[in-house]
Amino acid sequence: MISSKQTTKQLLQKKIQYLDSLIANLKREDELLSYRNADTAVKLEFKNESLVRKLEEVDRELWERQEIEVYSADEIAISETVFERLDAARILQQKVQELLVFEMNESKKEYWEFSIKRKLKFHLIQTSGLSWTKNYC
Repeated sequence: MISSKQTTKQLLQKKIQYLDSLIANLKREDELLSYRNADTAVKLEFKNESLVRKLEEVDRELWERQEIEVYSADEIAISETVFERLDAARILQQKVQELLVFEMNESKKEYWEFSIKRKLKFHLIQTSGLSWTKNYC
């Protein structure tokens, strides 16, 4: 839980830090997926979940303050930076999500091809007479 002693400005700066970390992870995921390294990219995706939870926590604190505080010009300027980072993160997340879906579909294709080849090989072995259960080679 975030301390209620933090100012709105400090909360907004913390939100920018979390968003910067999220953006860095998303850029790294994008790079990994461009090399078809989906396993490592998915590990980063799990790290992103904790960052999103932290962002939600900051948002709750800011929401609670919304009714009792008036933002200063400095806080409004920082808020603009927050919105820029949110847009950047959203765009990167959409790109990464599309790449992850592509990788998932490719994995399904590879699995089905492997499964079909395995069944075909098993069928050919059984029908060609090369079976120990039939007691002849």
